[in-house]
Amino acid sequence: MPWFAIKTRKDFRAEEALSSECDEVFFPTDVVRSPTGAKRTRAIIPHVVFIKTTAQNALQLETAGRLHPELSLPFWIYRYPKNNEIQIIPESQIYLLKLLTASDTTRCEIYKKQDFKEGERVRVTGGPFEGYEGSVQRVKKNKHVVVKIEGICLVMLPFIHPDLLSKI
Repeated sequence: MPWFAIKTRKDFRAEEALSSECDEVFFPTDVVRSPTGAKRTRAIIPHVVFIKTTAQNALQLETAGRLHPELSLPFWIYRYPKNNEIQIIPESQIYLLKLLTASDTTRCEIYKKQDFKEGERVRVTGGPFEGYEGSVQRVKKNKHVVVKIEGICLVMLPFIHPDLLSKI
């Protein structure tokens, strides 16, 4: 069963409404504290929800939402810009997003490895992120491996020991 990314103005409502219509719904969120100390849940990727369903069902849900916005929840499936076909998100990229948005992960950088230059393509050769490819980027003065999910977002991996990286 393929995954699709959808764009909606009401992401929290979409997660709830689509959970009964799709095999699985993934909506990465995070709990943040306001300056007053109150906690609130926020979307990690605002207005984007991932659904696991058939292409036919996804298109039917999208059409129903557009034709009857008062009865349903309007959303748009991400499409490839070249041919306007709906974009399938590989299971491996959803797995990566789930790993990175789990509450027990920490965002860290690549330490003391002068061999890797900014913009250089790398592959992770071990650990839970083994097999993923990305590029080395500076984020807030630190080096991170950044993985691109085509047309949707960029994901910054947590700490990866330099010995588990190889140049591509």
